[in-house]
Amino acid sequence: MEGFLMYAPEWMFDKARAIAGDIVNSQDRGMLIQMYRGKMDLTQEELSRIMRLRRETISRIEHGKVTPTLPFIHTFSGIATLMEAVKSYRSMNRAVEYLYFIRIGAELGVPRDNVAYIVDAAIMNYEKKRKKAIRYLER
Repeated sequence: MEGFLMYAPEWMFDKARAIAGDIVNSQDRGMLIQMYRGKMDLTQEELSRIMRLRRETISRIEHGKVTPTLPFIHTFSGIATLMEAVKSYRSMNRAVEYLYFIRIGAELGVPRDNVAYIVDAAIMNYEKKRKKAIRYLER
């Protein structure tokens, strides 16, 4: 698109599409969503806050009582991809610039007012896993 500036690299769109495709094509969408949420190290409460849904709704989706809608899957895959992007940037010792990730989040369909929370959660998750790996290597 001429005149349209994109901030997210193509790999992020590919990742979001892959996650969405996995969920749509899964026989057990709820279990897969729960697995991705676990990888993001988010509780149902945290995900519900980000998605602007009740925690009970997340639980019902994860337990297969409610089928996730396409908008839910789109937003969810954007959140998972954004968190992966932040971790990737941190792993390369790159600074995490909130404005940049707000723009990326918008392109991925993530609620703008929750991007800072998502970025902070991703950084905390990355640092926790990094410290755990260092402790393991120091044994």
